[in-house]
Amino acid sequence: MQLLTAFILFAVLFTASLLGTRALITLLTRRAVIDVPNERSSHVVPKPRGGGIAVVTVMLVGWIGWLALQGNLDVKSLLLAGLTAGLAVLSFIDDLKSLPARLRLLVQAAAVAAGLLVTVPDTGLSNGLIPVWIELPIAGFAWLWFVNLFNFMDGIDGITGIETISIGGGLLGLSVLGGIGAFIQLPALAMVAAIAGFLVWNWQPSKIFIGDVASIPLGFFAGWMLLETGAASDGSSGWAVVLLLPGYYLFDATFTLVKRGLRRENIFEAHRQHFYQQATQRGFSHAGACLAILALNIILITLALFVAPAYPVFSVLAGLVAVILLCLLFRRGGRKVEQAV
Repeated sequence: MQLLTAFILFAVLFTASLLGTRALITLLTRRAVIDVPNERSSHVVPKPRGGGIAVVTVMLVGWIGWLALQGNLDVKSLLLAGLTAGLAVLSFIDDLKSLPARLRLLVQAAAVAAGLLVTVPDTGLSNGLIPVWIELPIAGFAWLWFVNLFNFMDGIDGITGIETISIGGGLLGLSVLGGIGAFIQLPALAMVAAIAGFLVWNWQPSKIFIGDVASIPLGFFAGWMLLETGAASDGSSGWAVVLLLPGYYLFDATFTLVKRGLRRENIFEAHRQHFYQQATQRGFSHAGACLAILALNIILITLALFVAPAYPVFSVLAGLVAVILLCLLFRRGGRKVEQAV
């Protein structure tokens, strides 16, 4: 995709998301689709929930619409878009009236299974190094976990926008540098533009929350692109990128889940134990925590783009150290740290 074309498409999708989210603020407020804070919330003021309707709509329409205009629309893209839209519909129903966790998980698993059928090449994700019948369950579990951790981590103003932009931006950079094929550029650009328009209204102090209607399908969509990246890359460098770009989300969500499981706590129950939540409890503002995560993500993107191709293992270890250091900083908290930055 040419630079000018990409810029115009980004501007159109960004504007559509920006205006669409603003319209939703009014509509959802009138319809009383409101998130009421409780003792486990990181917010104290009720706000409309469901701004992700604009994000998912703009992202999918931009992606599929452009493919259709260019005459490149294929069955695989239509299927993935349909699965993403289906998860959005189910998740919005869950936003309105809580659905059973088993039902949500079953539908998500079905979407992941269908997505794997069109994502995994004949040679498998490891190009034949591991039998496909072993790879598929591992990849399916990882993708399903990624879908849910994206939802778990959506707890403060701006965090979903920052993480989505970081993952999409990293994939765009990798594609431009030739690390993966150009096929990933359009869906990544559409995702970044759509979430950026929403982030304007979700930055602290937020006017609207994204809701499960977008956090679940965004996890599915970003997870698909990461799997495509790993499968399309030669050697271990591609999988290093897959671990690095969402590194903070992967570590925070997984560490917290394991910790809660070992304590025999209900892992599906809402809580305030994630590192970013500890940060806001100890003096960081929502914006300050998000900017710290953004700074970390810039380091992770740099490792993914320029270090992982030559030194994949070292890049992952370096990224892990950077993630752990930020988590320790979040646990310590403190307004002095924020003010110093």
